[in-house]
Amino acid sequence: MKNIQEEFKLESLKDKGIKTLSDLFEYSAKRWGEKKALKKRHSWGYQAISYKEFSRLVSFLGTGMILDGLHKDDKVILIAENSPEWTLVYGAVTSCRSIIVPIDPTLKENEIRHLLLHSEAKFLVTSPKIYNASVDGMHLDGVKVILIGETDSDTSPITIGEIMAKGKKSINDGESIFFQRKTEISADDTAAICYTSGTTGQPKGAVLLHKNIISDLDSIRKRAPLLSDDNFLCILPLYHTFTTTCVFLSSFTYGSTVVFSRSLKPNIILQDIMEENINVIVVVPLLLEHLMEFLHISTSKNPVEGRFVSRLIGRIKSGVSRLFGKTGTPLKAVKTSGLNNIKLCVSGAAPLRPDIEETLISAGMPIVQGYGLTEASPVVSINPPGKSVFGTVGPPLPGVDVEIYNPNEEGIGEIVVTGENVMKEYFNNPEATKDVLRNGRLFTGDLGKMDSDGFITIMGRKKSMIVTSGGENIYPDEIESILNKNKYILESVIAKTEDKRGNIRIAAIIVPNYDVLDTSEEIEKPLTEDRIKSVISTQIEEISGNFPSYKRIVDFQIRDQEFPRTTTNKLKRHMISWIEE
Repeated sequence: MKNIQEEFKLESLKDKGIKTLSDLFEYSAKRWGEKKALKKRHSWGYQAISYKEFSRLVSFLGTGMILDGLHKDDKVILIAENSPEWTLVYGAVTSCRSIIVPIDPTLKENEIRHLLLHSEAKFLVTSPKIYNASVDGMHLDGVKVILIGETDSDTSPITIGEIMAKGKKSINDGESIFFQRKTEISADDTAAICYTSGTTGQPKGAVLLHKNIISDLDSIRKRAPLLSDDNFLCILPLYHTFTTTCVFLSSFTYGSTVVFSRSLKPNIILQDIMEENINVIVVVPLLLEHLMEFLHISTSKNPVEGRFVSRLIGRIKSGVSRLFGKTGTPLKAVKTSGLNNIKLCVSGAAPLRPDIEETLISAGMPIVQGYGLTEASPVVSINPPGKSVFGTVGPPLPGVDVEIYNPNEEGIGEIVVTGENVMKEYFNNPEATKDVLRNGRLFTGDLGKMDSDGFITIMGRKKSMIVTSGGENIYPDEIESILNKNKYILESVIAKTEDKRGNIRIAAIIVPNYDVLDTSEEIEKPLTEDRIKSVISTQIEEISGNFPSYKRIVDFQIRDQEFPRTTTNKLKRHMISWIEE
């Protein structure tokens, strides 16, 4: 720990002269030179790019794009799967005083077209796979398409390899336009337009300035004790600001190495962690659940018991000892998987189930929860490693101020963020901007409370809160997290309904866990619709009986399909509704 403390007594990024992303890339190339920045394993072997090489390739690509017509403040949509080339495009565009627009590679053709039009993009960089599936038939006018990777067709768009070759030749011939552009970038210039995940409707483009992102990176660096010999595993999609900032860009502030995961399959992730000496992972809760399920399936004699052990642990504490050994000692599964080498695991973008957090902590996993949103570049708070408070997302980062606005008697109110990490605006959307930005304060729409030490607990979305006829506030996330611990319930959504007198009450929309229902010896077979309803009804009555009367669930409906979610596992609540019968 002494070495970590000494490293973090160094100057802040701004004191090092780093005010823009271009400054960061240039600094890291000089500071860490031949050290590996990016690493990816292919069938043919390893692809490794040093910090120095990253800077050179960015200059080639940036020069080539400028020669192909990329002007200052032009928008470049980047829609591709994770790869080192993705980061090179991001680095080149933001170093050209142009604007990167990363979007979800799983979007459909109409969604891509909408964001192309809304962002006013002049370039679109994509992979051959996405080009063939969604872009080729668009007949885009005024948008130049560039492919990441090779193509077999002579009629396909130009590739970044070809553009790099053009840029390299031009630089060797004395062209300096890219380097001139770099010197003209200001901290107040726009670096990126990042479209929100759209959990409550149409996505909005958060305009992030260079100073917003650099400020957040500086704050993260002050909170997270990482070193240049640490290795990140890039698992989550890079288009999401959470991954861009906390994995790709953060690694450049530490001089660490980013290894690209070969797959989202738990067994491959665990192989990558062991074989690549990974000790830092940034995840969403769903990924942790999948990893736990995989580990327990592989170590438990009872596959069903293993698959749902995380739910059982939350309900039966003795289950921890029976399945894993004494609480507080590393689990055998964690030891043998390589997860015991992890020095920091950050979970964000969605709430982590308390039983999952408890189990991982008892296993010796150094997991910390954080909170953020795209509009804040995105990190607002992270639990301090080694001083984490269970169930919270930690205190605000250094340099970030959080206020609980208009709290009720329980101390719950809207989370309001102030700091240099807060976005400038929503692109071409003054009305939406006015709704969330007031005198430099970002009204997040998230509800939370803060303890006397500044640790924040997230209670859910303001728009999701249900107010009863008696004036009591109900936070759906709180009740859903309790329901979801039940082994017969896969997931749930709390909805508003009315009783015969017109009073507002709450109901539950339930997706049953059919695997458990089907294999449980406690339930009479064969399963029928009525039998499933009876089981779920009994579970809800037992759970609801512990709630105050205004929180009790008066009705429920069953859904067969899992709820729609974003790529970071957030519920798309606007797409889930109670069906009046």
